[in-house]
Amino acid sequence: MNHQEAKDILTGLLPADKLSLIKVEVFRLSWEGKGYNIIADETGYDHDYVRKAGSQLWSELSTQTGSNITKRNFRPLLEEQLSSNLDERKHTLVYPGGGISFSSPFYIERTEEEARAYQEITRPGSVLRIKGPRKMGKTSLMLRIIDQADSEGYHVVKIDFMQADSAILGDLDRLLRWLCLHICQQLDIEQKLDEYWNELIGSKLSCSNYLQQYVLESLDQPLVLVINEVNLLFDYETVSRDFLPLLRSWHEESKHNQAMQKLRQILIYSTEVYVQLDMNLSPFNVGLPIDLKPFDGDQLANLAAVYGFNWRADGMANSPVTRLLTAIGGHPYLCQLALYHLASSATFIESPSNALKSLLSHSTDAGGIYSDFMQQLLQDFSNNDTAVAGFKKLHQEPGRELSRIELYQLERLGLLSIKDGKAVTSNHLLSDYLLANI
Repeated sequence: MNHQEAKDILTGLLPADKLSLIKVEVFRLSWEGKGYNIIADETGYDHDYVRKAGSQLWSELSTQTGSNITKRNFRPLLEEQLSSNLDERKHTLVYPGGGISFSSPFYIERTEEEARAYQEITRPGSVLRIKGPRKMGKTSLMLRIIDQADSEGYHVVKIDFMQADSAILGDLDRLLRWLCLHICQQLDIEQKLDEYWNELIGSKLSCSNYLQQYVLESLDQPLVLVINEVNLLFDYETVSRDFLPLLRSWHEESKHNQAMQKLRQILIYSTEVYVQLDMNLSPFNVGLPIDLKPFDGDQLANLAAVYGFNWRADGMANSPVTRLLTAIGGHPYLCQLALYHLASSATFIESPSNALKSLLSHSTDAGGIYSDFMQQLLQDFSNNDTAVAGFKKLHQEPGRELSRIELYQLERLGLLSIKDGKAVTSNHLLSDYLLANI
């Protein structure tokens, strides 16, 4: 237990005006079983001053807890009380995974990004682009934007390319029909694809006519069309070259078409598009981009507080917040998982910083807290020859330039971030794990 951890415990037990440096040190060193003489020697305070501070401390703790606290019995009594407090808090813990519910205290707001997103969906014909690696919080943000759209009275349709068969993603006509069918089903309107689909004008124009002349004309409020996992389409280059410009054309059409002004698009993806598109045809250079970043120190401190840990973003090398930033790059899901396991401890944790260090040191082992995440990462990585080649260049051939596709594939997996066109390792824990397993 360090000084700050001792102070954090006392802060939860005594009023702030009762705390002093000497009382915290007496508490910390007494917890370690040291007598007043040793405490005086280690702190440099006069022996009588130390004993007097200790006497005041035990008296104040007795008053606050309603128990007879002494130097001899304070530790087991306080451990029992603090463990009881943990039991009460554990009822509120929720295992991390998937989108975080609206009412959850474990959701850390991205205040600026959310405000801009809420504003953007009110603009006629708008395009909102949300980008971030796996488990970075895209779904949680999407749920909040959808909730905001609902509160505005808008219609919402959510399309997830994870639900589309590869045969559908690889065929433009089938994909567009699948899209239109899903829109009708979620809006609970009759599908009339055969009435609008015309082979002579092609699938793209047929789809646009269907959306404009049938779907949007039948709605009295704007339609928010959410397309999740857009990046899955990037692997189907021929289809991407047609589908992505179609999304852009809907945005451009809204500038002079009243019906199309009802459409607001939200595109969610995990990496920049690496399909070569004319910049005037791409949907990825229009609208509002939101690039989800890892948590910073202040956000991690706020998250830790929800789990009951009084951690600070103080920049100290051995502080828990710095450890989370250094080891796992502030990755939201991995940070949530670590804090969840610490907070789920059946006993009082004397030193959260040491407990976190120990937890992370075994986190990628078989049965470790990140074992499932790492296995999925390794599988995705191993099946991606481009990512493997780029990763080896990055770590085994420093200075060698990565191709555009290699950069974006590694970014999608959360293994690097791209700053000023250059690759920067963003998560050392993930990188070290893959280096040991390829």
